[in-house]
Amino acid sequence: MEKIISCILVTGALCYYAYKSRTTRIPPPPGPKGHWLFGNALEIAGAGAFWVKLGEYADVHGPLISVRILHQYAYVLSDPHTATELFEKRSVNYSDRDENEMSKLIGFDQDIVMLQYGPKFKQCRTMLNRALNNRAAQDYIPLQEHEVQKLMKRLMEQPEGFLDHVRLFSASIAARVAYGYTIPSFDDPFVQTAEKWGDAFSDLKHLPDWLQVPFQRRVVEIRKVLYDLREKPFRYVLEQMATGTAEDSFVSKLLQGEDGASMDEQTKEDVKRIAASFYSAGADTTISAVQSFFLAMTLYPQTQAKAQAELAAYLNSDSRRVILPKDRENLPYTSAIVKEVLRWHPIVPVVQHRSSQDDDENVVCGDKVYRIPAKSTIMVNVWKMMQNPDVYPDPEMFMPERFLVDNPPPGPEEYVFGFGRRATQNMPGDTHRTAVNVDGHQVPAIPLPALCSHWHLKEACTAMEINVYNITLRVAWEAPNPSIFAPRPKFLLIIVEDVPSVRQIIMVRGGMTERPS
Repeated sequence: MEKIISCILVTGALCYYAYKSRTTRIPPPPGPKGHWLFGNALEIAGAGAFWVKLGEYADVHGPLISVRILHQYAYVLSDPHTATELFEKRSVNYSDRDENEMSKLIGFDQDIVMLQYGPKFKQCRTMLNRALNNRAAQDYIPLQEHEVQKLMKRLMEQPEGFLDHVRLFSASIAARVAYGYTIPSFDDPFVQTAEKWGDAFSDLKHLPDWLQVPFQRRVVEIRKVLYDLREKPFRYVLEQMATGTAEDSFVSKLLQGEDGASMDEQTKEDVKRIAASFYSAGADTTISAVQSFFLAMTLYPQTQAKAQAELAAYLNSDSRRVILPKDRENLPYTSAIVKEVLRWHPIVPVVQHRSSQDDDENVVCGDKVYRIPAKSTIMVNVWKMMQNPDVYPDPEMFMPERFLVDNPPPGPEEYVFGFGRRATQNMPGDTHRTAVNVDGHQVPAIPLPALCSHWHLKEACTAMEINVYNITLRVAWEAPNPSIFAPRPKFLLIIVEDVPSVRQIIMVRGGMTERPS
């Protein structure tokens, strides 16, 4: 018996020694030194655009680094090859989400945005794919084009309010795709509920758990907002379906089912949660892309002029009167602008995942091998990838021409929509908008008719007064003062009456006129 116990102890000691020796030989990624208590938290929080600070760390320590936030380490990756290896080829180990105490308190932990990887997450992904696959997404094209037309009408009538128009445009597309609901104005209660939720979620999701708990006095209020965000639009769809007047939408497609069978209550609850996340996230991401587009057209008028010339020439050929999504292949420069918008200011500059139960001791980054412990937070600095001067020369410049050379760099759509099993699934209500399709990927419906108006900075302002790095999602986006932008109309538009109850705006070569009814 003593021999058996001795063998067990010796074997255990040898295994422990082998494990310690291996983990000692394979180090974790390097990183900046931090405060003894706060780590790198104060530096990162004080940077404003924190992805820029993470990029500065990468310049010093390499494309895979570790940062310490209080007592926890996070690993930041800015190498696309390693990101693809981990999140695509090893996706089973890198598709989890960090647990968030506030999300549990407000009842948000079971929504797909925060859902842990597992059977429930897979089921939600399947539901998303069923309602948002390439074939189903074709049903949403007319309604998205409709909203673009309404945006252009508002821009013509009140150009100085373009920021508000963009926000309404974004919310309208998200609501119509998610629920088939038409938003009449920004004061609509559905919009205001989504705004309240967006503000609360953006504030809370970036607080560490030890700071979130004292905010429990807000939990009841936030739970009420989240309840309204889920329930009221969902009830609207049920009412419309009962009367046979429901517009095609994400929710209606799922509720109808593939075989007409009734849906159990738990599945309905899942649809409700997915749709709410889909709607609220979709509005913010569209705002980011469209505002970046307007900013680029303002700061780079020569780029806008080239696109205008391409559009005018195309419209003038064969007496064309309208630009449709299928025309994108004949508009290379305009399509390159869409790519460059996504590269210049990625919609989501940092993507976050979490590793699962097992240590990964074979993380190759460049010519080095690192160890990433189990249950670690892994962040991909997409912004830093898109700012790599070795891949994109003069990355701070807005240059669509970079994608028109014989050997163009990788398109940003390969990275900006996420990685692996948490990548965006061709979602028209999130980051994908059906207006221009680049290499098989649907990308934000940047309103191309806006190219037909000139935008410029007021004489008293310069481009340097705008912090372009902060033009991104709500959490970090700082809107330029609307007075900075002064529209200089040079319309290549015509108003017609082809769409019921709304004037359809079509691009033509010439002045602005109205076709007689």
